[in-house]
Amino acid sequence: MSLQKNHSESIRTFIFFILISFLFSCSTIDNRIELTQVISEYYKTYQTNTDFEKFMEFYSDEIELEDIINGDKVIGKDNLRKFFNWNNPDLVRMDSLALKIEHQVINKNVVVTKGHFSPFKWKDLKVEAMHFTSILYFNESNKIIKQVDWINYPSSLVDYKNRNNSNKWILN
Repeated sequence: MSLQKNHSESIRTFIFFILISFLFSCSTIDNRIELTQVISEYYKTYQTNTDFEKFMEFYSDEIELEDIINGDKVIGKDNLRKFFNWNNPDLVRMDSLALKIEHQVINKNVVVTKGHFSPFKWKDLKVEAMHFTSILYFNESNKIIKQVDWINYPSSLVDYKNRNNSNKWILN
């Protein structure tokens, strides 16, 4: 009888661990599905480039953005709002979509997206399509807490002699 009781307890313990593992995996899957939905909505909003307030809702108040090529570091949502400056009348879209996505990888709370920005006009300057790669880091509320951008700006948009040096951030 004792052997049968131990066997029965072992089976119950095994089933308990299977159920707990299943519940944890469901939670991870739910979080990933939710983040996938957030990312989809974020990039749809970015692509249409018309609802700036909705776009800003994807960011946490403590957002940190690093533009590696231009050497810009932006901290805080108010500064990010000024940095993006969608409503600037000098910006004229030449395509119905501001950007196009070519490849995307989602791993836990990090999303890497490769694509290109569509051509646009800035004042009287026509700016060609530009490659970009962006890394977005999300908090537990699926808000973007850090964004790292590599954008292939044309030389007409970057003053390479006087730009900030993002390599200085390596030691900080």
